[in-house]
Amino acid sequence: MRSSLLCALVVAASVAAGYVAPTARTGVPVGTFSGCPRDARSLPSAPLRTYAPAVRKAVLQFVRTTFVHTAQTPDKLGGARTTRVLLVRNWLPSGWIKTECGLRVWRRSVAVGVYFPELDPPHNPVGHCNACARLVFLASRTLGGWTVWGRY
Repeated sequence: MRSSLLCALVVAASVAAGYVAPTARTGVPVGTFSGCPRDARSLPSAPLRTYAPAVRKAVLQFVRTTFVHTAQTPDKLGGARTTRVLLVRNWLPSGWIKTECGLRVWRRSVAVGVYFPELDPPHNPVGHCNACARLVFLASRTLGGWTVWGRY
């Protein structure tokens, strides 16, 4: 009886708040565009700095051609530039990527920071908004090349 009442309260609170867990609603983990990559290949054995330019290029191409269609302010994405490239396993040693996508994807993914200067105007009346103008995209090497699969 007590567990049924608790369950009913949780459901009622969720409905009242209009909240449905994104994974239940969409079937894909939060933070991914269409789910975790299924065919993530091993990262090159060379140092990250040798393949970082290719990953940067792939992420900026994704921003210009795909992300622009889902962004709330697509007209403000111009001038995007990458700021850093990191191995996910060094940047985010735990967290949702490991939990939702598994160790294999976590080990085989790269994080690319992107700065959108048009989202960071110097005259912002609220003040400087560093988090407003910066996103981190997640990419893995797949059979088709570098694939951007999520954002953090």
